Amino acid sequence: MLAITLTACAGPVATSPEVAGPAPAATASSTPGATPAKPTKPPLAADLAGGTPVQLGPAGHYAILGARAFVADPDGTVTALDLGTGLTAWQAQFTKGTPWDAQPTVGLSADGRTVVAVRTVDVDGVGRLDLLLIDAATGAVQAEHVVADAAGKLRVDLPPRVVATDATTIVLADNPESGRQTAVVRTSDGVLAWVANDQAVGATSTMVITRSGGRDRAKGTVQWKASSSLGPLVARRGNVVVVKQGTKAVWLSATTGRRLALTGKLSTDEPTYAATRNTVVYLTTAGLSGRDLATGKRLWHRARKGVAVVSLLDWAYVWRKGTRGDVLSARTGKVLVKNKVLPSILYANDAGVLLNADDGYRWVSF
Repeated sequence: MLAITLTACAGPVATSPEVAGPAPAATASSTPGATPAKPTKPPLAADLAGGTPVQLGPAGHYAILGARAFVADPDGTVTALDLGTGLTAWQAQFTKGTPWDAQPTVGLSADGRTVVAVRTVDVDGVGRLDLLLIDAATGAVQAEHVVADAAGKLRVDLPPRVVATDATTIVLADNPESGRQTAVVRTSDGVLAWVANDQAVGATSTMVITRSGGRDRAKGTVQWKASSSLGPLVARRGNVVVVKQGTKAVWLSATTGRRLALTGKLSTDEPTYAATRNTVVYLTTAGLSGRDLATGKRLWHRARKGVAVVSLLDWAYVWRKGTRGDVLSARTGKVLVKNKVLPSILYANDAGVLLNADDGYRWVSF
């Protein structure tokens, strides 16, 4: 799943934890009629001119897969937008309950085949969550569930963030005014499987990682406790999660909570870390380092400091001052481009790159 935090600015933008994870490759359903041709060298600002202007709205209310964005509008419409053309591929609508004045949130299933949108509704005077499951390729509505919560355990406020979805469960995370909360809902019928007063930061197929530790995804039982508060998520690969813990980032076994690796003190600048398919690059107070995503093994370190880092394919773009900086191989740390004007990268995958623009965002296809 890919969800992006976008903020209007001239330089790089901090991304959400999901963006920090390995981006799924473009598929035929996400890029109709297109075969992405990935660049063979790091593109700079001048190489990424033009593109398609797009309006995606606030973070958490859309998701991107390949060259297609799935956007939830305040009126309850979910739209699939082909980023390469700016044209609408399909639209779907919520139909149940009386909607609250809050924009739905959006996420994608682990296999990228299902869009999950969540809104808050009034049903017989009671606030409830309304889940809409949509075929990502065609826009056909697979199901719509008003979450069944007979015991009244679920606090309903603004629509929660969609952390993870598979054929069995949907993991939701909320931070309402009354306190942090995680809810896991059965995909088949929308029945609440379990709820905890603890905010989820990530999930695997069998575990939910919350700020306080790991819980069994199916039952919600606590499997391990963290030594101190976790989150946000940096990246995930299989059973290994990388999360912030205090001022550092830690590699953990999602199943046992065993610590595999720990960084030095992270920089206070944002974004301070980025991930490719197999490497996490991060800024510390001592410089810039790269570690293996799956094991946490440190691969390289450079003493020169930066102010922000983002990833594009297998490259790390490091801002040094203003809009200028270097591009390194994320895996080896080799400097490939030095002291050039860097593009304002918000997110990239195998199909293209999303850039900041004066009037919104631009998508440039590869």
